[in-house]
Amino acid sequence: PDELPRMWQFFESLPQEFTYGVEVRHPAFFAKGEEERALNQGLHQRGINRVILDSRPVHHAAPNTAAVRDAQQKKPKLPVHALVTADQPLVRFIGGDQLADNLRWFEAWQQKLPLWQQQHQPYLFIHTPDNGDSPQQAQKIWQQLRRAIPDLPAPPDWPEQDALF
Repeated sequence: PDELPRMWQFFESLPQEFTYGVEVRHPAFFAKGEEERALNQGLHQRGINRVILDSRPVHHAAPNTAAVRDAQQKKPKLPVHALVTADQPLVRFIGGDQLADNLRWFEAWQQKLPLWQQQHQPYLFIHTPDNGDSPQQAQKIWQQLRRAIPDLPAPPDWPEQDALF
């Protein structure tokens, strides 16, 4: 929080023709106090997107694989503050290794993203403890999201790798 002025200086030094986002992890930025208000107000004034980290699925997953245990140790466990500070909100959804569980956790986003889409251009970034599962899970989540946003195009075909050698 004490470094916000430096962060604002940094963003002001960047080219204005690009869109920017920032993912914060300091607990004060999730405490709904003055620090979070200053952050959100500064982001909004500058048109900078606050990246929304949703790590609840991975932290509620059963720690039954090394990948899940590793992700649970490394990924921050912070409250989810689903708010828009600029025109391209980005949700970073960190799923567990079980698709059915991830789909349940995603239900809240399935309600929120269509509302945001009415006035903004939201982005959704999906990954899993073993990122090898991410493309398949992203396709299933996309299908679910299309029920809420009928004009969402079909996902692109996912290329298959023939072989390494």
